[in-house]
Amino acid sequence: ACDLHPHFFTTKLAHEFSDEFECDVIGVQHHHAHSIALANDYGIDEMIVIACDGVGYGSDAASWGGEILYTNITDFERLGHLQAHKMPGGDMATKHPIRMLLSIIDDEDLISKYVDYFKYGDTEIKNIYRQLEAGINVGLTTSTGRVLDSVSAALEICNTRTYEGECSMKLESVAYYSKNDIEIPFEIKDNILNTREILREVVRLYQKGENKSDIANAAQKTIAKGLSQIAIENADKKGVNVIGATGGVFYNEAITDTCKKYIEENGYNFIQHKNTCAGDGSVSLGQAIVAKTKLN
Repeated sequence: ACDLHPHFFTTKLAHEFSDEFECDVIGVQHHHAHSIALANDYGIDEMIVIACDGVGYGSDAASWGGEILYTNITDFERLGHLQAHKMPGGDMATKHPIRMLLSIIDDEDLISKYVDYFKYGDTEIKNIYRQLEAGINVGLTTSTGRVLDSVSAALEICNTRTYEGECSMKLESVAYYSKNDIEIPFEIKDNILNTREILREVVRLYQKGENKSDIANAAQKTIAKGLSQIAIENADKKGVNVIGATGGVFYNEAITDTCKKYIEENGYNFIQHKNTCAGDGSVSLGQAIVAKTKLN
């Protein structure tokens, strides 16, 4: 069993073992594996899952990470997700989230206030816009991590990532000290949460002088509520009463608590990891369970 990503070392290793031992290779989508590790904690087969992390190779070869899935042990269905955005420079957009912010808000007037965070100023901003228009090295992503990093950059909390999860964790830390509730509206269309408008509102509020901690807290909660709403609507359609949360984003207590409260208030059972971890440490377990079930 291995991930679907063709360039992972473990994927290549799985194929080497397959040749050596004359056995099948069973690829398991990253967020499906996350979900089944969670389901295993509760001994259940099917559920609706909110899967949020930095990156997971999607079945369409795009970068996923803000997903609403219907899952059972052998299969999954992608029901909804965050709005997809281009990543200018690929990994450069993860190391320098201000580039991701530019792509998401897609507003030259709003991004101009952050010109000092671009090494080459206006020239770099213009070149990134040209890159986005030409579609050169700008893979699509629905990653929650990239959205949270962009909020962190918009609030001038973290503009350069030096270790994994840095900008999102610093955002959570700032949000913790929020004392006032701010409402940021969210829009869902065709099971897709519009993150462009959320980020634009974050920038507008910040440039108006609203408290940084209050905006950070509001942004986290809005993303959590939006994803929860998509999950609830699809749970109703599928006749499923359990909604789970998995992926590294759910180490963020504010996001987890918001999802839990919103989902339970709407009459659904919310579950989160109890014997396994929300992060990638549980993926191999999920892969093994899916592979074993398919082989049987």
